[in-house]
Amino acid sequence: MAELSGGEVLARILEAEGVTRVFGIIDGTYFGFYSALHRLGIEIITPRHETSAAHMAGAYARLTAGLGVCMASNGPGVANLLPGLIVEQAEGNRVLAVTSCRRPQIVYPDRSGAYQAFDQVGAIRRIAKWSECATTFDRLAELARAALRQCFEGRPGVVHLDVPETVMNGRFRQTVHTLQPHEYRRTEALPPRTDQVQKAAELLSSAHAPMIHAGSGVIHARAFRELKRVADLLQAPVTTSWAARGAPTEKSELAVPDVDPVKHMWAPGLVQFKDMHQEPKGR
Repeated sequence: MAELSGGEVLARILEAEGVTRVFGIIDGTYFGFYSALHRLGIEIITPRHETSAAHMAGAYARLTAGLGVCMASNGPGVANLLPGLIVEQAEGNRVLAVTSCRRPQIVYPDRSGAYQAFDQVGAIRRIAKWSECATTFDRLAELARAALRQCFEGRPGVVHLDVPETVMNGRFRQTVHTLQPHEYRRTEALPPRTDQVQKAAELLSSAHAPMIHAGSGVIHARAFRELKRVADLLQAPVTTSWAARGAPTEKSELAVPDVDPVKHMWAPGLVQFKDMHQEPKGR
């Protein structure tokens, strides 16, 4: 039976999820995590600020239709992460935030006066879909899978797992089975009923002046071709929510972009949107 750190367990779960990049500023409180990421070939990208890490994870999730992962160290690092998590939750992007915290003997409940410690789960729970702390190694894998299940259910958003430094970096002689994603969460969308599709088709085809307002679900489902097909058949103009910008290619005559890219010098954004319509080459 090999010895494993909590960070190694988390890294293996992310590898099974197909994650290829993690964004965050590293420190010693989760050495067991980022050292395992490195061994597994998962690239660590370090921004200048933790808020940027959350936004990078959100962009990664949108462009790959997968899971964006950011990390932050306890106390000030987590505090810096909060603004980014608020935005990514509001935008509906699939982001997992992994944070470190002090050892279980001085957190949850908080022992006032501990260095760089505050109720990280309580703060993030108010702005995210799900937030918990894995205070023991025994429950780490279970709670990580629960976080991912919540992240992929319903509207995409932010989930958070807090891990004490003693669990993240400690060595534990226990057997841990790495499950595949389909063993703990739904990996395929539920198909619609035939009668529902028929009813929607009848409503659209009988409309006198149909117009499509696309949401971010088109991006998360990679349904760009389907959106274009429906718009072409109906000859319906397409607008988008702010979170779905770029869902229809803005070269289409039916697209109604939010801004004029020429007048507002928005050309760099068009490159991103063009790439988003291509099949992802890997996460």
